[in-house]
Amino acid sequence: MIVCAVISDRPPELYLNDCLENLRSYLPSDVPVDVIDDTAHKLGMAGAVQAGFKWALDAAADYVLWVEEDFRLIDLPLDGMRYVLERNPHLSQVVLKRQPWSREEVAAGGQIETNPGAYSQHQGYGRNVSWVEHSTLFSLNPCLIPRRTLELGWPSGPLGVGNESGMTQRCLDAGMRFAYYGKLDDPARCEHVGHIRGSGWRL
Repeated sequence: MIVCAVISDRPPELYLNDCLENLRSYLPSDVPVDVIDDTAHKLGMAGAVQAGFKWALDAAADYVLWVEEDFRLIDLPLDGMRYVLERNPHLSQVVLKRQPWSREEVAAGGQIETNPGAYSQHQGYGRNVSWVEHSTLFSLNPCLIPRRTLELGWPSGPLGVGNESGMTQRCLDAGMRFAYYGKLDDPARCEHVGHIRGSGWRL
């Protein structure tokens, strides 16, 4: 079973409503969607992610599709993403590639292009499915996360522990790696539109 968690820390009129409309246009109608609402900034980033993980575990989900409200999907190859995770138990997630965002990414031409030696291309077991493995970062960009990763739990603590860096280390300590769906040179499958921030996450 797949469920979908949408994380929001800003007033709905900024991103959330458009995010949900976009998401539902790609998502199968039988996939439950829960919004983790931290517009009051009581949870903080770590708390919001922990709440999303708990909801997915309590729902007996095998996978959670993870989306922050300032992303728009361009493609959602959900069956292929699940296929990759089913056959690669060392992977902690499969992420949809987004457009270059930081100054470094724009200059290099993309996320992967900033450090191409860290990424390896893989092809799937007689099916036309590809993925790119790495050990660089557990990402909260739109992704599919299996239950085995949810059960590790999201770390609490100060900056560097309760954020993506902390989860990256937790996964690496468990012998896990990360993946983007598709080929090294595939175009973006989602778009980050978070150029207008509210008060932002706190830890």
